[in-house]
Amino acid sequence: MTKKFFVWLFFLGALSLNMGVAQSTQMESSEGMWLPLKVKELNYDDMVKKGVELPAEKIYNESEASLEDAIVKLNGGQCTSEMISPEGLMLTNHHCAYDAIASLSSEDNDLLTNGFWAMSRGEELPIPGSTAAFLIHSEDVSAQVLAAGEDVEQVIGEIVAKATEGTNYTAEVEEMFHGTEYYLFVYEVYRDVRLVGAPPSSIGKFGYDTDNWVWPRHTGDFSMLRVYAGPDNKPADYSPDNKPYNPRHYLPISLQGVGEEDYAMVMGYPGSTTRYLTAAAIQLALEQSNLDKIELMGQKAQIMKSYMDQDDKTRIAMASDYASLMNTYKYYIGQTTMMNRYDVAGQKKTAEMAFQEWADSDTARQAKYGSVLKDIEELHSLYKPADHFMNYLYYSSLAPAASVFSYFELSGLLQALQSGDADAVAGAVDELKEAKGEYFKTFFYNADRDIFAASFASFYNNVNPQIRPKVFDEILNPPATTNEDESGKKKKKKKKKDEPEVVQPVMPIDINERIKAWTDQAYQTSLVTDEARLDAFLQNPTADAIKNDPLFRYISGIIDFYRQRVGLAHATFNYQIEGLRKTYVEGLREMHSDKKFYPDANSTMRLTYGKVRAYDPRDGVSYHYYTTLDGVMEKEDPTNEEFIVPAKLKDLWKNKDYGRYGVDGVMPLCFITTNDITGGNSGSPVINSKGHLIGAAFDGNWEAMSGDIHVFPNLNRTICVDARYILFIIDKYAGAGHLLKEMTIVE
Repeated sequence: MTKKFFVWLFFLGALSLNMGVAQSTQMESSEGMWLPLKVKELNYDDMVKKGVELPAEKIYNESEASLEDAIVKLNGGQCTSEMISPEGLMLTNHHCAYDAIASLSSEDNDLLTNGFWAMSRGEELPIPGSTAAFLIHSEDVSAQVLAAGEDVEQVIGEIVAKATEGTNYTAEVEEMFHGTEYYLFVYEVYRDVRLVGAPPSSIGKFGYDTDNWVWPRHTGDFSMLRVYAGPDNKPADYSPDNKPYNPRHYLPISLQGVGEEDYAMVMGYPGSTTRYLTAAAIQLALEQSNLDKIELMGQKAQIMKSYMDQDDKTRIAMASDYASLMNTYKYYIGQTTMMNRYDVAGQKKTAEMAFQEWADSDTARQAKYGSVLKDIEELHSLYKPADHFMNYLYYSSLAPAASVFSYFELSGLLQALQSGDADAVAGAVDELKEAKGEYFKTFFYNADRDIFAASFASFYNNVNPQIRPKVFDEILNPPATTNEDESGKKKKKKKKKDEPEVVQPVMPIDINERIKAWTDQAYQTSLVTDEARLDAFLQNPTADAIKNDPLFRYISGIIDFYRQRVGLAHATFNYQIEGLRKTYVEGLREMHSDKKFYPDANSTMRLTYGKVRAYDPRDGVSYHYYTTLDGVMEKEDPTNEEFIVPAKLKDLWKNKDYGRYGVDGVMPLCFITTNDITGGNSGSPVINSKGHLIGAAFDGNWEAMSGDIHVFPNLNRTICVDARYILFIIDKYAGAGHLLKEMTIVE
């Protein structure tokens, strides 16, 4: 998909995630995604009590090598990775490299199914577009930004320019606590990243969607990448002459294992949390937003899977998108289930009642904070219809690849054609030619057509007709065809004397059948559903051809309606709620001035610390804190692709051939901790009290699926693949022991 498409999705996603504020101030120390810059000031004493043995300067220190130098922001924050050798070797999750593995796979060389291990540097596979960013500097710039008044963007631009002047660095100023604080982050971004090793999906995704978000877990969710640099160890575009990057710090790997109540620390780049949501926002999610998303994503996933099961080419091409879709789909199911089960909205409401009582007990506080919760609640109530539309715009209208491509690529060319600028037209044609290659590589006509028809029907049947774009009715109920003369007047058909008037009966047609018929016809004629047809058009592009394209007409009609009717309500909501949430957070921090607050995750580096710990999810059920390879064999099901066990792994298990990685004839596999993580933390290192790697974080548990909004410390767990199992697979299963020689392994 094109960069324009991802910008659009990011814009919509950011707006849909940030809808309100609330905070539980009574937190167990394992809760909190803390800024490393503030760790010495806010957390270190507590970390010592919990068991850390490293001095604070070895955790975060811009002057000397420390842990943060080994932490990598992978692909702009999609995941986290960590340096594990002085020669650029990185560890991350299998699912973090899944898209790369899929893109490097083919029917004849299926790396997803078979796995991949480079036995020499020359065999390592370049991953186009992959990046590895290292944090160089972070700084609190709140005073400068907050003093800027209406010139905030200008001041932020000046801060970024100053931080990067004369360097190859990139920089961002990120908002914290909903605009009450601002921080500068400076990065060095490496652009030559290569695939070194990945187990087969039967190991790296064992349990697939069934086990996703669930403990006990038996998934070897890891892969190996390498960062390459130019001769000066600085970022460089891919070249066979590049050298492995030499990091400031890399993590030694411990074979000492984990025990219950051991100290555990996670550093990484968590993507997004909304821990400050109010009850009103949560109620909207439970009653509408999440339900919309679950319905629409489930519908798309079912169609995709039906085609993926038909042949390997389709399966490989759709694998990454399907895995991402299913992960999000199950996430919203779990989040909704657990927020209902534990009455998260009710708990937030109780906290809000206490806030209201505090605000009303003082005249000055009442003036500043007294109406904020009421205003937030009313605003969410007014926004509900627009929220419904936005859900269907994002998860339905933009679900088919063809409708997205037709709008975001053809609209650029249309604007150029309408401008009459020949150079602009030529540039737009070249851009479209470049984009279409990637698009048609993963475009599957039948699957996309069926997704389109289902999405069209869902939007038409479920969105309130008052906010339903008129393009739907124009398509499904076109005006009757008339026989007109050149002046536009109807020609009258002569009839014989005494001939009765004949009225043609109107045959009822099921609306879904009508949608299907229109979709079939649209896909047979659209410019973007056939590469030869698009190529022919690009030889002589015209504005009329684009405007008359059925798929372009459909999606542009929806987006035009959004801009004319829904966009204002959407923008107004976001502007007003931003001011209200900022006020509410200020009030919370004033009310609990003795508490240490952490900002919501926003893809900036964070640290969380906790313990290796078991838990009791419900009455009569207790979960141990680790799993072993024995559990893989217990789950094995050769008839189910999710639970197939490779023959070699089974042989190693039968022979107890675990080398130095097993313990008393048992191969440890996964473990759980109380660390606080979310999406983006995938691949983050789990570090012991001495600063050694003991595992890689890859998931959360089902019972704590409300965690992005509200944390239950007794239930919240991070699922990690044990470092010993990672080394066992590399060494004993893959026979890639040469990789271990460049690591520092602590016995």
